[in-house]
Amino acid sequence: MTSEIYGRRVSAEVASIGPAGPDWFDIWPTENGAPWVRAQRAPRGYRIRYEGRADFVVDVGSRSIACDPVDCPPAMLRHFLLDQVVPLMLSVDDVVLHASSVVLNGGFTAFVGPGGAGKSTMALALGRAGFAIGSDDGLLIEADADPGSPRVPRRAIPSYPSLRVWQDSAALAATAASNADEPPSAKRQFRQGFSFFTEPLPLVRLYVLDPEPSASTRFESLSTREIAMTLVEQSYRLALDDRGALARQFDALSDIARRVPAWRVSSPRRLDAWRDLAAAVAAHAAGARSEVA
Repeated sequence: MTSEIYGRRVSAEVASIGPAGPDWFDIWPTENGAPWVRAQRAPRGYRIRYEGRADFVVDVGSRSIACDPVDCPPAMLRHFLLDQVVPLMLSVDDVVLHASSVVLNGGFTAFVGPGGAGKSTMALALGRAGFAIGSDDGLLIEADADPGSPRVPRRAIPSYPSLRVWQDSAALAATAASNADEPPSAKRQFRQGFSFFTEPLPLVRLYVLDPEPSASTRFESLSTREIAMTLVEQSYRLALDDRGALARQFDALSDIARRVPAWRVSSPRRLDAWRDLAAAVAAHAAGARSEVA
Protein backbone atom coordinates (compact mmCIF):
# COMPACT_ATOMS: atom_id res chain seq x y z
CA MET A 1 0.00 0.00 0.00
CA THR A 2 1.31 3.42 -0.99
CA SER A 3 -0.54 6.60 -0.08
CA GLU A 4 0.03 10.26 0.66
CA ILE A 5 -0.09 11.44 4.27
CA TYR A 6 1.22 14.76 5.61
CA GLY A 7 1.97 15.59 1.97
CA ARG A 8 4.54 12.76 1.81
CA ARG A 9 4.39 9.51 -0.13
CA VAL A 10 4.52 6.64 2.36
CA SER A 11 4.39 2.92 1.62
CA ALA A 12 3.48 0.14 4.05
CA GLU A 13 3.13 -3.62 3.86
CA VAL A 14 2.44 -6.49 6.23
CA ALA A 15 5.52 -8.70 6.42
CA SER A 16 7.55 -10.84 8.79
CA ILE A 17 10.48 -8.72 9.95
CA GLY A 18 12.49 -11.26 11.94
CA PRO A 19 13.93 -11.15 15.47
CA ALA A 20 14.72 -7.90 17.27
CA GLY A 21 17.98 -6.86 18.85
CA PRO A 22 18.50 -6.46 22.60
CA ASP A 23 18.78 -2.66 22.88
CA TRP A 24 15.52 -0.74 23.31
CA PHE A 25 14.55 2.74 24.48
CA ASP A 26 11.09 3.87 25.54
CA ILE A 27 8.93 6.11 23.35
CA TRP A 28 5.72 5.94 25.41
CA PRO A 29 5.75 3.82 28.57
CA THR A 30 2.53 2.90 30.37
CA GLU A 31 1.34 4.97 33.35
CA ASN A 32 3.08 2.57 35.76
CA GLY A 33 6.34 2.74 33.79
CA ALA A 34 6.06 -0.67 32.09
CA PRO A 35 7.14 -0.88 28.43
CA TRP A 36 4.43 -0.07 25.91
CA VAL A 37 5.90 1.59 22.80
CA ARG A 38 9.66 1.07 22.43
CA ALA A 39 12.19 1.55 19.65
CA GLN A 40 15.63 0.42 18.59
CA ARG A 41 17.94 1.19 15.72
CA ALA A 42 17.41 -0.70 12.45
CA PRO A 43 19.75 -0.72 9.41
CA ARG A 44 17.88 2.08 7.60
CA GLY A 45 15.86 3.60 10.41
CA TYR A 46 14.13 2.20 13.47
CA ARG A 47 12.14 -0.75 14.72
CA ILE A 48 9.09 0.31 16.76
CA ARG A 49 7.39 -2.21 19.05
CA TYR A 50 3.90 -2.03 20.52
CA GLU A 51 4.39 -4.49 23.34
CA GLY A 52 2.49 -7.71 22.66
CA ARG A 53 0.69 -6.19 19.68
CA ALA A 54 2.89 -5.45 16.67
CA ASP A 55 6.35 -4.48 15.43
CA PHE A 56 7.05 -1.92 12.70
CA VAL A 57 10.33 -1.38 10.87
CA VAL A 58 10.55 2.10 9.34
CA ASP A 59 12.97 3.03 6.56
CA VAL A 60 13.38 6.77 7.12
CA GLY A 61 15.01 7.49 3.76
CA SER A 62 12.48 5.72 1.53
CA ARG A 63 9.54 6.34 3.89
CA SER A 64 8.56 2.68 3.79
CA ILE A 65 7.17 0.66 6.69
CA ALA A 66 6.99 -3.09 7.29
CA CYS A 67 4.22 -4.09 9.73
CA ASP A 68 4.44 -7.38 11.64
CA PRO A 69 1.27 -7.89 13.76
CA VAL A 70 1.32 -10.30 16.70
CA ASP A 71 -2.05 -9.81 18.40
CA CYS A 72 -3.38 -6.78 16.59
CA PRO A 73 -6.78 -6.57 14.83
CA PRO A 74 -6.75 -4.72 11.48
CA ALA A 75 -8.44 -1.56 12.84
CA MET A 76 -5.89 -1.34 15.67
CA LEU A 77 -2.98 -1.95 13.28
CA ARG A 78 -4.25 0.81 10.99
CA HIS A 79 -4.58 3.21 13.95
CA PHE A 80 -1.04 2.46 15.16
CA LEU A 81 0.34 2.85 11.63
CA LEU A 82 -1.38 6.07 10.52
CA ASP A 83 -1.76 7.93 13.80
CA GLN A 84 1.51 7.05 15.53
CA VAL A 85 4.10 5.17 13.48
CA VAL A 86 3.98 7.45 10.42
CA PRO A 87 4.32 10.70 12.42
CA LEU A 88 7.10 9.11 14.49
CA MET A 89 8.95 8.17 11.30
CA LEU A 90 8.52 11.66 9.81
CA SER A 91 9.63 13.29 13.08
CA VAL A 92 13.23 12.21 12.36
CA ASP A 93 13.46 14.93 9.69
CA ASP A 94 10.37 17.10 10.27
CA VAL A 95 8.39 18.60 13.12
CA VAL A 96 5.09 16.79 13.67
CA LEU A 97 2.86 18.21 16.40
CA HIS A 98 0.42 16.06 18.34
CA ALA A 99 -2.38 18.50 17.55
CA SER A 100 -5.79 18.89 16.04
CA SER A 101 -6.31 21.82 13.68
CA VAL A 102 -9.07 23.85 12.04
CA VAL A 103 -9.02 26.48 9.30
CA LEU A 104 -9.78 29.89 10.84
CA ASN A 105 -9.22 33.22 9.05
CA GLY A 106 -7.17 31.79 6.20
CA GLY A 107 -4.72 29.66 8.20
CA PHE A 108 -4.52 26.67 10.49
CA THR A 109 -5.31 27.14 14.15
CA ALA A 110 -3.84 24.23 16.12
CA PHE A 111 -5.00 22.83 19.45
CA VAL A 112 -2.59 21.00 21.76
CA GLY A 113 -2.70 19.67 25.28
CA PRO A 114 -2.21 16.49 27.30
CA GLY A 115 -4.23 13.36 26.60
CA GLY A 116 -7.89 13.95 27.39
CA ALA A 117 -7.65 17.73 27.10
CA GLY A 118 -10.13 17.71 24.22
CA LYS A 119 -8.08 18.36 21.07
CA SER A 120 -10.30 16.22 18.85
CA THR A 121 -13.50 17.38 20.56
CA MET A 122 -12.47 20.98 19.93
CA ALA A 123 -11.98 20.23 16.23
CA LEU A 124 -15.31 18.38 16.16
CA ALA A 125 -17.19 21.29 17.78
CA LEU A 126 -15.68 23.79 15.33
CA GLY A 127 -16.37 21.39 12.46
CA ARG A 128 -20.02 21.23 13.49
CA ALA A 129 -20.01 25.05 13.44
CA GLY A 130 -19.01 24.95 9.76
CA PHE A 131 -15.24 25.37 9.90
CA ALA A 132 -13.01 23.05 7.85
CA ILE A 133 -11.06 20.50 9.90
CA GLY A 134 -7.37 20.08 9.09
CA SER A 135 -6.12 17.38 11.42
CA ASP A 136 -7.36 15.24 14.26
CA ASP A 137 -4.13 14.04 15.82
CA GLY A 138 -1.11 15.24 13.85
CA LEU A 139 0.12 18.34 12.04
CA LEU A 140 3.43 18.48 10.15
CA ILE A 141 5.20 21.87 10.18
CA GLU A 142 7.38 22.67 7.18
CA ALA A 143 10.78 24.35 7.53
CA ASP A 144 10.32 26.85 4.71
CA ALA A 145 9.61 30.12 6.50
CA ASP A 146 11.74 33.20 5.80
CA PRO A 147 14.62 32.94 8.32
CA GLY A 148 15.04 36.70 8.28
CA SER A 149 11.45 37.42 9.26
CA PRO A 150 10.44 35.75 12.53
CA ARG A 151 6.78 36.77 12.15
CA VAL A 152 6.33 34.88 8.87
CA PRO A 153 4.45 31.69 9.87
CA ARG A 154 5.55 28.28 8.74
CA ARG A 155 3.27 26.19 6.57
CA ALA A 156 1.45 23.28 8.17
CA ILE A 157 0.21 20.07 6.53
CA PRO A 158 -2.53 17.93 8.13
CA SER A 159 -2.37 14.15 8.24
CA TYR A 160 -5.47 12.73 6.51
CA PRO A 161 -9.22 13.57 6.49
CA SER A 162 -10.62 11.81 9.55
CA LEU A 163 -11.75 12.59 13.08
CA ARG A 164 -11.74 10.18 16.03
CA VAL A 165 -13.53 10.99 19.30
CA TRP A 166 -14.89 9.10 22.30
CA GLN A 167 -18.57 8.19 22.43
CA ASP A 168 -19.65 11.09 24.67
CA SER A 169 -17.97 13.66 22.43
CA ALA A 170 -19.48 12.00 19.36
CA ALA A 171 -22.90 13.12 20.62
CA LEU A 172 -21.89 16.61 19.49
CA ALA A 173 -21.92 15.27 15.91
CA ALA A 174 -25.21 13.40 16.09
CA THR A 175 -26.19 14.46 12.58
CA ALA A 176 -22.85 13.47 11.02
CA ALA A 177 -22.14 10.04 9.57
CA SER A 178 -19.57 7.81 11.25
CA ASN A 179 -18.15 4.45 10.25
CA ALA A 180 -20.59 1.65 10.95
CA ASP A 181 -17.83 -0.86 11.69
CA GLU A 182 -16.51 0.82 14.85
CA PRO A 183 -17.25 -1.19 18.03
CA PRO A 184 -19.36 0.63 20.67
CA SER A 185 -16.47 0.86 23.17
CA ALA A 186 -13.99 2.39 20.71
CA LYS A 187 -13.57 5.92 19.53
CA ARG A 188 -15.94 6.88 16.75
CA GLN A 189 -14.24 7.74 13.49
CA PHE A 190 -15.83 10.33 11.20
CA ARG A 191 -14.86 10.69 7.56
CA GLN A 192 -18.16 12.19 6.35
CA GLY A 193 -20.45 14.93 7.57
CA PHE A 194 -17.63 17.47 7.95
CA SER A 195 -15.56 19.69 5.69
CA PHE A 196 -11.89 18.62 5.69
CA PHE A 197 -9.00 20.70 4.38
CA THR A 198 -5.92 18.71 3.33
CA GLU A 199 -3.71 21.30 1.61
CA PRO A 200 -0.85 23.23 3.27
CA LEU A 201 -1.71 26.50 5.01
CA PRO A 202 0.22 28.83 7.34
CA LEU A 203 0.11 27.90 11.02
CA VAL A 204 -1.17 31.21 12.38
CA ARG A 205 -2.09 30.52 16.01
CA LEU A 206 -1.96 27.91 18.73
CA TYR A 207 -4.29 27.19 21.63
CA VAL A 208 -3.18 25.10 24.59
CA LEU A 209 -6.21 23.38 26.13
CA ASP A 210 -6.14 23.33 29.93
CA PRO A 211 -7.41 19.93 31.16
CA GLU A 212 -8.50 21.43 34.51
CA PRO A 213 -12.01 22.96 34.65
CA SER A 214 -12.55 26.65 35.36
CA ALA A 215 -15.66 28.67 36.18
CA SER A 216 -15.59 30.49 32.85
CA THR A 217 -13.75 30.54 29.52
CA ARG A 218 -10.48 32.47 29.67
CA PHE A 219 -7.65 33.12 27.20
CA GLU A 220 -4.13 33.70 28.57
CA SER A 221 -1.38 34.83 26.22
CA LEU A 222 1.77 32.69 26.45
CA SER A 223 5.39 33.82 26.24
CA THR A 224 7.75 32.50 23.57
CA ARG A 225 9.45 30.34 26.21
CA GLU A 226 6.12 28.87 27.37
CA ILE A 227 5.15 28.14 23.77
CA ALA A 228 8.47 26.41 23.09
CA MET A 229 8.14 24.22 26.19
CA THR A 230 4.60 23.27 25.16
CA LEU A 231 5.70 22.37 21.65
CA VAL A 232 8.48 20.15 23.00
CA GLU A 233 5.92 18.32 25.13
CA GLN A 234 3.37 18.04 22.32
CA SER A 235 5.47 16.81 19.39
CA TYR A 236 6.25 13.34 18.09
CA ARG A 237 9.85 12.27 18.68
CA LEU A 238 11.43 9.00 17.53
CA ALA A 239 15.19 9.69 17.36
CA LEU A 240 15.67 9.79 21.14
CA ASP A 241 19.07 8.12 20.72
CA ASP A 242 20.39 10.83 18.35
CA ARG A 243 21.53 14.02 20.08
CA GLY A 244 22.04 15.81 16.78
CA ALA A 245 18.50 15.07 15.62
CA LEU A 246 17.09 16.14 18.99
CA ALA A 247 19.03 19.42 18.88
CA ARG A 248 17.75 20.17 15.37
CA GLN A 249 14.18 19.47 16.43
CA PHE A 250 14.44 21.67 19.53
CA ASP A 251 15.85 24.50 17.37
CA ALA A 252 12.94 24.10 14.95
CA LEU A 253 10.40 24.10 17.77
CA SER A 254 11.96 27.24 19.26
CA ASP A 255 11.72 28.92 15.85
CA ILE A 256 8.04 27.98 15.55
CA ALA A 257 7.44 29.41 19.03
CA ARG A 258 8.87 32.75 17.88
CA ARG A 259 6.59 32.82 14.85
CA VAL A 260 3.24 31.60 16.19
CA PRO A 261 1.26 33.41 18.91
CA ALA A 262 -0.35 31.11 21.46
CA TRP A 263 -2.87 31.23 24.27
CA ARG A 264 -3.84 28.89 27.08
CA VAL A 265 -7.59 28.24 27.08
CA SER A 266 -9.36 27.48 30.35
CA SER A 267 -13.02 26.46 30.26
CA PRO A 268 -15.75 24.78 32.36
CA ARG A 269 -14.89 21.40 30.75
CA ARG A 270 -18.54 20.32 30.50
CA LEU A 271 -19.63 18.39 27.42
CA ASP A 272 -22.66 20.61 26.98
CA ALA A 273 -20.36 23.68 26.94
CA TRP A 274 -18.19 22.66 23.97
CA ARG A 275 -20.34 24.47 21.39
CA ASP A 276 -20.06 27.69 23.40
CA LEU A 277 -16.31 27.14 23.77
CA ALA A 278 -15.96 26.63 20.00
CA ALA A 279 -17.81 29.92 19.40
CA ALA A 280 -15.55 31.69 21.92
CA VAL A 281 -12.41 30.32 20.23
CA ALA A 282 -13.64 31.36 16.77
CA ALA A 283 -14.41 34.88 18.05
CA HIS A 284 -11.04 35.12 19.80
CA ALA A 285 -9.22 33.96 16.66
CA ALA A 286 -11.03 36.59 14.58
CA GLY A 287 -10.04 39.29 17.07
CA ALA A 288 -6.43 38.07 17.13
CA ARG A 289 -6.15 38.15 13.34
CA SER A 290 -4.26 41.44 13.28
CA GLU A 291 -1.58 39.95 15.53
CA VAL A 292 -0.64 37.32 12.96
CA ALA A 293 -1.21 39.24 9.74
